[in-house]
Amino acid sequence: MRIKVQARRLALTKSLKAYVKRRLNFALNSRYDNIERVTVTLTDVNGPKGGEDKHCQVLVKLNGQKEVVISEQQADMYCAIDSAASRTSRTVTRRIERLQHKATRLKAAFHKMRPQKKMPRDIYEEYENEYGYYQHA
Repeated sequence: MRIKVQARRLALTKSLKAYVKRRLNFALNSRYDNIERVTVTLTDVNGPKGGEDKHCQVLVKLNGQKEVVISEQQADMYCAIDSAASRTSRTVTRRIERLQHKATRLKAAFHKMRPQKKMPRDIYEEYENEYGYYQHA
């Protein structure tokens, strides 16, 4: 899993970049084999004006599926990263489980569509008369 960190209108420090990588590795480690790449874009929307303007966007490319995009906006960049990482973890896990469940349902449906094996006909037929059951050849 490759993690690429980008910054727009914001100084990307080594500590911020390390924090993003550490947090996303922790959040997505259980689904490591299904993830192709992760791109994180950090943006300061209003610049030095302040307010809720720290934006974190996480784009996760899954193997053989559409991309998962999570956006989070907070007053603090670290809070935005934490929220985005936890939402990304839940979303990716849900998407992969849904795909696995779909595969299980399809397998069961194909199993039901298979023709049933016919039981060999018994050479004797069973019938009932007034004295009980008899087998007739």
